[in-house]
Amino acid sequence: MSRVRIFGIGSSSGDDQAGWLTIDALLAAGLQCDDAMVIEKLDRPGANLIPLLDNTAWVILVDAMQGSGPAGRIQRFDQKDWPRYTKGLSTHGFGVIDALSLARELGRLPSRIDLYRIEIGSANPGEQAGDDIQAAAQQLARCIAADLIATLLQA
Repeated sequence: MSRVRIFGIGSSSGDDQAGWLTIDALLAAGLQCDDAMVIEKLDRPGANLIPLLDNTAWVILVDAMQGSGPAGRIQRFDQKDWPRYTKGLSTHGFGVIDALSLARELGRLPSRIDLYRIEIGSANPGEQAGDDIQAAAQQLARCIAADLIATLLQA
């Protein structure tokens, strides 16, 4: 059983790389995958996210979302906040909340899920992520790393 799984969800289209950039920043900071921790980039997993939640105590998800706020704004959502998360436009057809909601109905959610979104500007194929998205990914990676260290030291 993996104790923690961290997934950066996205694609190679412009700012939609936000989740992937966060994963890159975590790995560059020295977080390592092992039996207790999985760190992975996912390309718009849809319902395929559900089996990745199995046998895990804590899942951290980072996703890009177009909303009404400024590009680079970071938000954290607990299960009670999921309805607010859906007010933005997911860049994925069957989105993260859809998969998590289905997993909840199937009784397959881990005991802890931290869902982060980074608001994005454009998600055009072939574009690089904007500077604000790259900075947000670095900032979020630092926050996630600090939370992991604090939580795992208490365990």
